[in-house]
Amino acid sequence: MRIAKLPSQALLVTVAVSLFFQVALCAEAQTGRSAPGPVPGVSWTTVQDLNPNAPPTNSPIKQKWAVVVGVGKYKERRLNSDERPDEAAAMFRQYLVDPHGGRFDPNHMKVLINDEATQQDIMTAVGPSWLGKLAGPDDLVVIYVATNGFPTTDGNAYLCTYNCSLDNIYATCLSMRSFMDTIKQSVHCKRIVLVVQSCYSGAAQLDSGAKALTSNFNFDPTKVDIGKGYVLISSSLPDQVSWGNVFTENLVKALREEDGLIQLDRAFDRARTATEKATTSTPGLRRQTPAIKSDWKGHDLVLGAPQLEQVSAIPSSVQTFLGAEAHYLRANRSVEAGNFDEATKEYDAAIAADPRYADAIADYGAVLAMKSNWAGSAEKYKQAIELRPNDGLFHANYARVLCKLGAKTQCKLELELAHKLEPKDRNVIAALSDRYLELGESNRAAELLSQGVALYPRVASLHNRLSFALIRSGDLENALTHAEEAVKLDPNSAPARLNLGSILLMNDRADSAINVYRESVKLWPHNADVRLLLSQALEKAGDLGGARTELQEFVKLCPESDRRMATAKEHLKVLASD
Repeated sequence: MRIAKLPSQALLVTVAVSLFFQVALCAEAQTGRSAPGPVPGVSWTTVQDLNPNAPPTNSPIKQKWAVVVGVGKYKERRLNSDERPDEAAAMFRQYLVDPHGGRFDPNHMKVLINDEATQQDIMTAVGPSWLGKLAGPDDLVVIYVATNGFPTTDGNAYLCTYNCSLDNIYATCLSMRSFMDTIKQSVHCKRIVLVVQSCYSGAAQLDSGAKALTSNFNFDPTKVDIGKGYVLISSSLPDQVSWGNVFTENLVKALREEDGLIQLDRAFDRARTATEKATTSTPGLRRQTPAIKSDWKGHDLVLGAPQLEQVSAIPSSVQTFLGAEAHYLRANRSVEAGNFDEATKEYDAAIAADPRYADAIADYGAVLAMKSNWAGSAEKYKQAIELRPNDGLFHANYARVLCKLGAKTQCKLELELAHKLEPKDRNVIAALSDRYLELGESNRAAELLSQGVALYPRVASLHNRLSFALIRSGDLENALTHAEEAVKLDPNSAPARLNLGSILLMNDRADSAINVYRESVKLWPHNADVRLLLSQALEKAGDLGGARTELQEFVKLCPESDRRMATAKEHLKVLASD
């Protein structure tokens, strides 16, 4: 579940991301030579081009394994639409287990639908804990992903997981590059087929992390290094929209032909033709052309081919992990429902089943932090970090707990390590910059926040923080620029408006500051801080009567315990005498 992405002040349950994308793959590999493909304009890259001495992959399929992912309902509601990739995943799963279709054993499949398809759950399924531990060199692995996604200006592409967040895409979405790297590092199999269907709805012009893209809806496929033995199939070309589940419906239909024993390239050819026909003949849709990229040599792949061996028993170590995972998933659902006591019981059960389950231990720590058990939370995070020392989220959340415990220096060190591991995590950038400002390191804070603004140009809070850091650094001109941008991006942000007014006053623009504060009073008439700042601006402009009226409002609204109250009352006497 990856609980508790750090904002600077609050522990959050990580939420979900945006914009639909197609993982479209290039029509021709970059070797300079390619073999004729199943479709005009689409080529199979021959392994001979890469390594003339490489043996063909002609060995019989010993075992078959599959991971099926489908996300159609997201924790972040901005991503939800009428498109239902989860239904496409269910359709593909049914094909795989059909004895006249894919002929996969259900026990050899990992199916992650909606709230089970979190960033960490997906990476775990294709990583060393499950697929990497089970699939052998002579096996066949099929990975199917149906979700939404989008490209970014860093040249990468990000798949939308259940718990991704539009406001922190780089840290909470599934990087296609990381996804492929994990598969290649963990799964030592000669035959891996990855099928990706991704719909594009335009539901979110990227609020952060990228500029609006008009020509492409996904990443540059030429940057996908698939490696030997891989076949990648995409629902559309890079510059096309994928419409609903049209592609999966046609692919499954084609794969079921010939009692499920049709060659993969022929099935793709038929699915491609059917998808183009369906999308060009339907009013309101535009042409959708599925794409394929392959680095393959050997007999033609047949996904429905029977495996050579009897279905093998799942090793006890994997069974232990699966038992622990069941408790972990139940714990996550309890957290979402706000039932923390039940969640801790399930985390205890998960850890008892698998004491090395780092995610369960870390999320247990997050729940303890939600209950203000800072010492207990710190201990859990220390355990999780010992098991997985390169997890940036663990270090970031541990840092927040250390701050609560008063260990400010160690908190800063943990945040710096978290930033080194996750340099694009918006919450880490904000939290670390806050620590720098607290320690008087204004220039370092401004430099860090400038990087954050470049990554997330439409996040008002980062512009506002950067403005404050620039004030501390003495750069009032640029501080004003970012303060104005923060208000432009979020006109209803009280901190942004108050900061803008203060900078205007520092720049001797009292009249402009007064206008900002008057607008703020209209929005928040019962905000004592707004009244105080407006009073100060009016006094600086020479309007002592107006200053006195606003200061009187501040006294009415401000609690007696506020340390500013005594000073305000004394200053009222001065204004009255004037």
